[in-house]
Amino acid sequence: MDMLLTFFQQFTQAPITVWLWVLPLTLVIWFIPSILALFFNRKYLKLIVLANIPAGFSFIAWGACIVWAVTGKVTDNIQDKTIDKKIRE
Repeated sequence: MDMLLTFFQQFTQAPITVWLWVLPLTLVIWFIPSILALFFNRKYLKLIVLANIPAGFSFIAWGACIVWAVTGKVTDNIQDKTIDKKIRE
């Protein structure tokens, strides 16, 4: 417990440049499931983003959001294009 307290005390006394690196990096890591859902063009992107906000406090829920983002349904636009491409072949 003392080690954690020491870490937080040192971190609060860190220069602004450390904060300018740590905060954006933390947000990017926090929203990896949302970024993956956007990248994979998932149908439930809005719900994944909403679920991702509180899920960052729990590693298990955050991992579940990643699984949902990677395995979810594709939006109708992409799915229709894929079906049309297969029909043409």
